[in-house]
Amino acid sequence: MNDSVASLGWVRVAVHAVRTAITVAALTLLVGFGAISPSASPRPAGPTSHLDMSSGPLDAMMQANRCSVTGFDRSVIPRKAIVRTPGGTTKLVSFDRGWAVFSGEVAGELVAVCLGPDAAPAARLP
Repeated sequence: MNDSVASLGWVRVAVHAVRTAITVAALTLLVGFGAISPSASPRPAGPTSHLDMSSGPLDAMMQANRCSVTGFDRSVIPRKAIVRTPGGTTKLVSFDRGWAVFSGEVAGELVAVCLGPDAAPAARLP
């Protein structure tokens, strides 16, 4: 009787080992096929036309209006903003319009905030 119990224990261990090996192999194949699947690779979103920050007209507009893509100190209130319309046009607009674009009230993308031309003094909070 001890031989049959010992052989039964060996069979259980063998079945468990084979089942574990098959599970590991199946998961490995699943991950491998998922990694090389064409659906796993990101697809291009389509043509986009973004102006580089150092491109001619935009760079000149930013310098002339003292613009920043990261913002200013909290005590400084920008006067203007540069926005990119959904059609791809870049415009100098009021800060209020730029804020509306930033907050999603108006379609477009906020590119930079500006203090305005050099002759205009920057507004400061008290």
